[in-house]
Amino acid sequence: MKHLLLAAALLAAAPVSRAADPADLIVHNARVATVDAKFTIAEAVAVRGGRIAAVGTSAEVLKLKGDKTRVIDAGGKLVLPGLYDSHVHPVGAALSEVGDPVPLLRSIPEVLEYITKRTADTPEGQWIVIRYAFPTRLKEARFPTKAELDGAAPKHPVLYHAGPAGVTNSMGLKVSGVTKDTKNPGTGVVVKDPVTGEPTGMLRSAYGVLKGVPGGGENVGPEKKREAVKKLFSLYNEHGITSVADRNAGRGDLDLYLALREADELTVRVNVARGFSPGGTREEIARRLDDLPGKDGRGGPTGVGDEWVRIGPIKMFTDGGMLNGTAYMRAPWPKGDTYQVTEDDYRGLLFAKAEQLQIVAEEAAKRKWAVTSHTAGEGAMDVLLDAYETADRIAPIRDLRFCITHANFPSQHNLERCKKLGVCADVQPAWLYKDGHTLLKVLGQERMRWFQPYKSWMEYTTIGGGSDHMLRFDPLDSTNPWSPWLGVWAAVTRKLERGGVLEPAECLTREQAIRLYTINNAYLGREEKEKGSLEVGKLADLIVTDRDVLTCPVDDVRDTKVVLTVVGGKVVFEKK
Repeated sequence: MKHLLLAAALLAAAPVSRAADPADLIVHNARVATVDAKFTIAEAVAVRGGRIAAVGTSAEVLKLKGDKTRVIDAGGKLVLPGLYDSHVHPVGAALSEVGDPVPLLRSIPEVLEYITKRTADTPEGQWIVIRYAFPTRLKEARFPTKAELDGAAPKHPVLYHAGPAGVTNSMGLKVSGVTKDTKNPGTGVVVKDPVTGEPTGMLRSAYGVLKGVPGGGENVGPEKKREAVKKLFSLYNEHGITSVADRNAGRGDLDLYLALREADELTVRVNVARGFSPGGTREEIARRLDDLPGKDGRGGPTGVGDEWVRIGPIKMFTDGGMLNGTAYMRAPWPKGDTYQVTEDDYRGLLFAKAEQLQIVAEEAAKRKWAVTSHTAGEGAMDVLLDAYETADRIAPIRDLRFCITHANFPSQHNLERCKKLGVCADVQPAWLYKDGHTLLKVLGQERMRWFQPYKSWMEYTTIGGGSDHMLRFDPLDSTNPWSPWLGVWAAVTRKLERGGVLEPAECLTREQAIRLYTINNAYLGREEKEKGSLEVGKLADLIVTDRDVLTCPVDDVRDTKVVLTVVGGKVVFEKK
């Protein structure tokens, strides 16, 4: 009853004229979770001109019905704000489905069988490449070895690519001229046998030593690329996603979104993070920041744009990744075959020093750019927050909402630093589910205490849920799984794919997990006044689900289906 009274009060306060301004759309007889500050539950919502016109009881909201109003009886179903994924790579993911299908590989025998099949239709001497295939997700929980790749393709160069780290076979080393004398490139490592000194095939951020490796998707024409992105966005709509953050966009990606916007073909709102390298002198960094908006001024700084395409932060890379053993840790990675670590003191890869990150943070803040950086290991988070703290003394960053991308291993000290600086984080709950078992095996219980501690995070600052979707369309079998319902469920249960629960004390409530994919992500993008909750005046982005994720059996949450998706008052998906 208290919820309904609150909802009625919201309606009473709304500046709407019932007779003169009928609603375009009304959804009533529903359980409307507004996700406002009090998580008010109402019965109905009305939309006019692409925005929320009223929220309240069905009887009150239906007074806004006019001759042309579309009225939907939700039959008691749950209505939520449209969901927001804080971390996707839409263009790359869309292009991965153009041309040859990307295989779903669950074990090393499947990997080797796939490579052997590829040798039949690939001319000898040409590369066979498997991209973004993380060893943590294979049954054996390890990279394939050079010898195994040799056995599958003795006459073809092969690259098993898992982000910053990957393994090539003997032919790959041979055609590239990589030997025991090959020097490490930059911050990368050509791993060598500690006894013989010969390359093992493992390359950590060292793909530059390879020759002739083909790229991916570069031969796709602009129209095919455009249609692929539209198809992906329609799939996002089908699962309740109405906003995304492209977390590393080039100018070409931005121009694609702008073209779709101008043609009125966008069905997903896009917050666009601009990829940025922290290298160079202060003068060079300043000049590149000045050039980033482009001659048309549409490329930045943060906040430029409209409710459909808006510029987000600049995006850098502090270290490698958790899923390939290159995240920069405080203590060494244990030796073992998961990541083929043979060194006693290997802590991962640090791509940018604190001094460089500090310069970027300072110069960005001066120009009103928000900043985020891919930061996977706890050692890298130490370095990034050192840079943020130093920059804050010269150019305050709190109002810009600097961010940490991934932020897999915070600590009590770093959570306190984030609170002081107003630093937020975008996190990937599906990684907890998919990779927690392997990481627990490698790092042990004590170190995994601080792996994605969502409850602790939310006691200090704001975190938002994302997927890091980069390959394939399927919401569960893609890399990485992008189903927001899997993410909500993982944040609530902290269950692992191969059994067990990791740190149950860090579980979120269902309300908190819904906030993770709605208002929290809007906050990360400095868009919380426009979207993220169903409140009068905000953008009319909403969904209707087939079950009440707030009350249904918890394991049913991950299988939630969406029956209606509305973006800006327009129905973009409706289950038939």
